[in-house]
Amino acid sequence: MAIKTLLKLGKISAGSEGGFKVFSGGTPSSGGETGFIRVNATFSNGSTNVTVNSDNSGYYPRTYIRVGQIVRATSVGFTDNQTIITAVASGGNSFTIAEAPNTDTSKTAVIKPGKTQAFVQSGSLSTPTGYPNWRYNDVTGSNDSEYSENERKWAILTQMALTSSRTSNVESVYGVYEIVEFTDRVSNTLASYFITSSDTLPEPEAFTPYQTGTSLGITELSLTSSVPQIFHGGDVGILEGLGFAGEQDQILSFLDRNSSGFPFTGSAQITGSIGVTGSAQFIKGPKEADFFIVKSGSLESFKVNSAGVTTFGDFDYSPPAIAGGLIYSGSKFYAGIE
Repeated sequence: MAIKTLLKLGKISAGSEGGFKVFSGGTPSSGGETGFIRVNATFSNGSTNVTVNSDNSGYYPRTYIRVGQIVRATSVGFTDNQTIITAVASGGNSFTIAEAPNTDTSKTAVIKPGKTQAFVQSGSLSTPTGYPNWRYNDVTGSNDSEYSENERKWAILTQMALTSSRTSNVESVYGVYEIVEFTDRVSNTLASYFITSSDTLPEPEAFTPYQTGTSLGITELSLTSSVPQIFHGGDVGILEGLGFAGEQDQILSFLDRNSSGFPFTGSAQITGSIGVTGSAQFIKGPKEADFFIVKSGSLESFKVNSAGVTTFGDFDYSPPAIAGGLIYSGSKFYAGIE
């Protein structure tokens, strides 16, 4: 009898601890969160390497600096006074930026999440009554050292806002963000972590996570496709639309592909038969050695290799003769005739 594995889901909110907030991403031209990280840093004329001298009190320290974040520093020659971090040294003591400054100076640098990024601060976890019991200690970020490729990934479901107005949500626009790294595990129900969009779950253009919402959804993702399940948001105390946030994009994408033909790119395993109406074309990819193979058991009776050469498998037995049939065995070809 088949057994269904339930994907875990729950709600993230302020809880009794307080401090809950989403530091949402932006772009250099659209602004973004300015209260996340602030450090005193040394900029050198013509160099893309920046040295962090000290952390500013009241903000997150240098250890929270990550690739893809945006640095804002005035009067150093950056376009719009901002540039993107491209590499970070251990501990955040120095980092590399995309645009070199045009002056030598030490000053305050404001660092904030970039486009497709966000940071969940002090998210308190609650799970549905009677649902399989789980806590934050069951969740691993996909960039955490403890993560294994054989594990399911986790995602945050959130309302969205325009990058130009992060504190005003846009009705009916939702996003799904993969949990990539835990930074603070206060308890098994309270933690802070980085989240990001992905190729499977892309961030809508011109949108970013709603910064001042009161709750988020959290869920496991499917093992192979990395998409969340569909559920009623009210069951876990969040907006109903969040329960459909991930699947709505996946379903629409599938239907778009399916309407124009076979809806897959890459490998597909088909059990049963497949019928083709019209023409079919097989094009070898750059990495395949053999791109068309017919197998009977373990015998590859017919295949086309990377050079386009058709080869027949070497039969070690004589199958029943069939008129018009052709086999290869023991360095000889045999044809079936009437």
